[in-house]
Amino acid sequence: MTTTATPTAKRRKTRTRTKRVSNRPAIVVSKLLPNLIDLLPGTESLVCPDCETWCPITGQNGATPKLVPHHTNSAGTSEARRCSGSNRRVLLDLTIPQWHQLLADAIKETSSRRATKVLRKPRSAPALATSQMTPPPITLETTRKAYRAHTKGCGTCTGQIRCAEGRRLAETYVRVVRQEPRRQQIRAAVARERARFDRLYVARAAKSRAAEWAMQAETKVKANELAKKAGTAAEEFNNVCRIRPVGALSEFRGPHVPLTHLRIAT
Repeated sequence: MTTTATPTAKRRKTRTRTKRVSNRPAIVVSKLLPNLIDLLPGTESLVCPDCETWCPITGQNGATPKLVPHHTNSAGTSEARRCSGSNRRVLLDLTIPQWHQLLADAIKETSSRRATKVLRKPRSAPALATSQMTPPPITLETTRKAYRAHTKGCGTCTGQIRCAEGRRLAETYVRVVRQEPRRQQIRAAVARERARFDRLYVARAAKSRAAEWAMQAETKVKANELAKKAGTAAEEFNNVCRIRPVGALSEFRGPHVPLTHLRIAT
């Protein structure tokens, strides 16, 4: 019984020259993704389907293009072995312009699949705690409506027979009916107190407004008096009609102003 040993990695020449061809099916370039192929002259290579590493293509100008012998890892490292895709034939059924077109289409399709801008939803306010919730006020009308709605939709509450919920609502309604006179007295007292507060507020506002108006009137009178005092002398002088004697001096001239012309000696 003979066993086939797994070929291990060993150092190879930079340029591999071998006539060996793998018996595995040829790799069709057109069936690979365009980003896994490089058909530029001088750098022809593709990603090996077995080890998923870039591997050069040799003999592309001849009759049998194939992948060069390569290893899964570098020689001398652990678990380094020869890739089973070595010397595998490659069917170059794409031209460089066709490959460029496929690559451009793939880039356009990838860019169209990019995620759009995330629109964050507004955060809703957190629910109040039970201790912070304010129950609706219990009134005679609300308790009566709640009891009637329950008896209308409940199949057990018929006649004198009531379920636990119907019994609770009935007891609540009876308690509110008994407490209604006292509630009315409290509401009347609160209404009277509110009316008294409103009257007091209106009276204080009117008194404050009257004092403000009086202050404004007094300020206006004082301003008029000051203006009249400032212009009294000029007003009285303008209203006085005096007969001026001949040769009298004017009030607007100083006492030392000469009245004769000086003679200049020649």
